[in-house]
Amino acid sequence: MRNTYKLMSSLAAALGLLSAGVAHADLVIYVGYADNLRPSGFFPSPWLGGANVVSQSSAAQSFDSGAVRIDNTGASAITISNFEVKLNSGGVVFNFWSALTIGAGKTGIFTQTASYNFDSSDYGPLGGAPAIDAAHPLGGCTNMAALSAVQQADCLASIPNVSFSTDGGATTQSFDDKGYIINTFGYDFINGSSDGNESINWNLIGRDAVRGGTNLPEPATLSLVGLALCGGVLAARRRGGSPR
Repeated sequence: MRNTYKLMSSLAAALGLLSAGVAHADLVIYVGYADNLRPSGFFPSPWLGGANVVSQSSAAQSFDSGAVRIDNTGASAITISNFEVKLNSGGVVFNFWSALTIGAGKTGIFTQTASYNFDSSDYGPLGGAPAIDAAHPLGGCTNMAALSAVQQADCLASIPNVSFSTDGGATTQSFDDKGYIINTFGYDFINGSSDGNESINWNLIGRDAVRGGTNLPEPATLSLVGLALCGGVLAARRRGGSPR
C-alpha cells in the first residue's frame, strides 16, 4: 500500500496535481473572492449557508473578502487548524481563524469573520495600476508579458500562500495561489474591473486564473493518472513485488 501511495504521489506531482490543490489525500483546495458591495457582485458557489458547508463566518455580512474552500472527499471528518494566508512574501499575514472540523463529504470555507478583515485585494504588489489587454482581461500578475521586469519580479515574489495543519497539528499543508486569486490578480481589481466588482468564483489553487470557473483537472489528465497507475502496478507485479 505504501508503494502504491508513493507511486500515486510521484505521478500526480509530475502532472502538476499535488501543487494544484490536492492536500491531504481527502482534501481539495480552492480559492475565490466574494464581493457584494458593488453592482454585479457575486459569491463563489457553493457559499456560506449552502448545503454541507461549514464555516466560522456568517453569511449576514457585507463582503469584500478573499475566500478559501476546502472539500473533504473522504469518509471521515478532518479538523483544520493553524489556518493562515500570507501575502507579499509574508509581509501581510491573516491567521485569525479557529480550528474547523469538516465532516465527510462536506465543504469548509475560510473567509472574513467580520466585515473587511480579510480584504486581501488591497495587498497586491501592483497596487491600483492594472495591466489589462484583450488577451488577458484579468490583467495584473496574470498578464506578465504586459508588465515591466520590476513588476514581474514583484509578482513572482508575492504569490499568495495558504497553509494549515491536519491530523491534530502533526501535518502541515502549504499551497501557492499561482493564479493570484486571493489578492485579485496582484492588484486592487476594482480599479480595472469591467463589471464594477471584484468577485471571483472558485479556482483550484495552483492553477491559472479563471474568473468564473473552477479550473478542475481535465478528465484527460485524470485518465492519464489512472493509466499510469495501472501501468505502475503491473510493472511492480512483473518485478515480483506487490503493493502493501
